[in-house]
Amino acid sequence: MTIAHDEEWIQIATLNQHNQIYFTPEFIDLMGELGWSAKALVGHLLGLWYDPFEHMLDYGSGEAKYSQDQPGEFDRNDLTEPQDVVEYWAVHRSKNPNAYEPTHLSGAGLGLSVDWYRDVLRAKLVSLRLPKRLLVDFRDSFLAAVTAFDKLQNSSQ
Repeated sequence: MTIAHDEEWIQIATLNQHNQIYFTPEFIDLMGELGWSAKALVGHLLGLWYDPFEHMLDYGSGEAKYSQDQPGEFDRNDLTEPQDVVEYWAVHRSKNPNAYEPTHLSGAGLGLSVDWYRDVLRAKLVSLRLPKRLLVDFRDSFLAAVTAFDKLQNSSQ
C-alpha cells in the first residue's frame, strides 16, 4: 500500500512555547515502549538510514563547542523531555564540500554555519510526520525481534 492523504498521520515532534523540541504525545503513546530505540528511529528518519544517524538525538550537555544556541539541558533525554540534534552532524556538514567522502558527512559547500545546519535538522524534526501504520509496523517488528532475541538468549542458557 502506498501512502495516502486520507490515512491517519502522526506528527513526530513539536515546539513548545519556549521553542524547545518535544516528541508529541501521539508519538510517545504509540512508540514510547521502545524507549531509546524510538529516538534511534527518528534519527534514521532525519538522516539516510545509516547506522550512526540513530545517534542524531543522543545529546549530552557540554557536547556543543561551535553552536551559539546550546541550551545546556540535554543529557540523553528521555522521550518526554526536550530534544535537540547533536552538534557534530552540523559541524561536519559546515566544514565539508558537497562532494565529500563519506557522503553522509557532505555539506552544501557554501560555507554555511554550524547553526544553519542544526536549524535545518531541527526544522526537519518538527516538520516530520508519518502515517501511523508505518510507525505501528516498525514498533511491532522491533518488539518481535526483541522477543525472538530474548527467547534465543534464554534457550542458550
